[in-house]
Amino acid sequence: MKKILIAGGGIAGLATAKALQNQGYQIKLIEKQPDWQTIGTGLYLPSNGVIALDKLGLGDIARKKGFLISSRNIKDANGKTILDLDLQKIWGREKPCLGIKRKVLHEILIEGISNIDISFNTTINTLKINPDSVTIELSNGNKEEYDLIIGADGLYSTTRKLLLGDIPLRKVTAQVCRFMIQKPKEINSWTLYISPAGQFLIIPVDNDTAYCYVNRKTRGFKTFDKDQYMNPFKGFAPPIAKILKEWNPEDAYWNDLEELPKLPEMGKGRVVLTGDAAHGMPPFMAQGGALAIEDAIVLSGLLKTEDWNTIAPAFSKNRNDRIDWTRARNQKREKLSKLPFWIAKMGLKKVGEKNWTEDYRPLSKTPDW
Repeated sequence: MKKILIAGGGIAGLATAKALQNQGYQIKLIEKQPDWQTIGTGLYLPSNGVIALDKLGLGDIARKKGFLISSRNIKDANGKTILDLDLQKIWGREKPCLGIKRKVLHEILIEGISNIDISFNTTINTLKINPDSVTIELSNGNKEEYDLIIGADGLYSTTRKLLLGDIPLRKVTAQVCRFMIQKPKEINSWTLYISPAGQFLIIPVDNDTAYCYVNRKTRGFKTFDKDQYMNPFKGFAPPIAKILKEWNPEDAYWNDLEELPKLPEMGKGRVVLTGDAAHGMPPFMAQGGALAIEDAIVLSGLLKTEDWNTIAPAFSKNRNDRIDWTRARNQKREKLSKLPFWIAKMGLKKVGEKNWTEDYRPLSKTPDW
């Protein structure tokens, strides 16, 4: 029986475990945290990610526990609509996209896996690629040999560093803020408020809860005192003022946005990188979770047909077009987000729907899985 090690217990690692668990492999999953880290904020899953969950057999339960999203609404600070996008038209499917708590998606994936050896508080210390296997030493001192290593350990991947060396990340934006709120009754779609001050996004993740993502516009990488960060948004149209009256910066998640440069190959030989470890990028296209779940499905199929000694280049060849498109469109959106507000507003009104449709057109086509 072939042995596979999955490094990382996030969306990419759990989706991969789910995709591989009934294919006759002996699978071990290691996670650096002491337990499942089922905390966090929310997640917007575009339609290709929902379809990927369907392929794993988890789409229906995710729809039941999340919030189906059929439109994207972009408004100015006064609440006046700038662009109203019909997502069913863009994706060619009814109720195509999903808002869901990250915690809930993790739990769905965890509950979906079985017959897998799981070790917490464990990372890879050393890694050596042999002619037909990979030998590793774990942080607990154990030396083990596997037929395949899958690095699904995120943007700051240890597996990637051991395999390819230290690859510097590109800093994109400093200090974005994420937090959860009680869902306002009037918010039933992906809803973005924009102004010269920045962006305030609200996404329902179930019938009672919404996820907020706030990015204050600055020059360079300036940061603000957390207590003062929301000041420019307090005069925005309802429901934002009410949200901010109850908001506590200590209950929010703060981080910079960073991008992993394109790798020459997503792995090497019998070591494959997936998810953010392979193609981490900022959330302008909201494709992090979706592409990670797709990776799991594609890799599980390739392992049935490809030589495992060359599985990394085979996986890269299969995934490059889709990921490269997403990265390019993501970078385009990054540039647009830095335009003067009046130019961005005019562009959204004139060509917003056209651009959004073009952005997602290749991703709306379900691959031959």
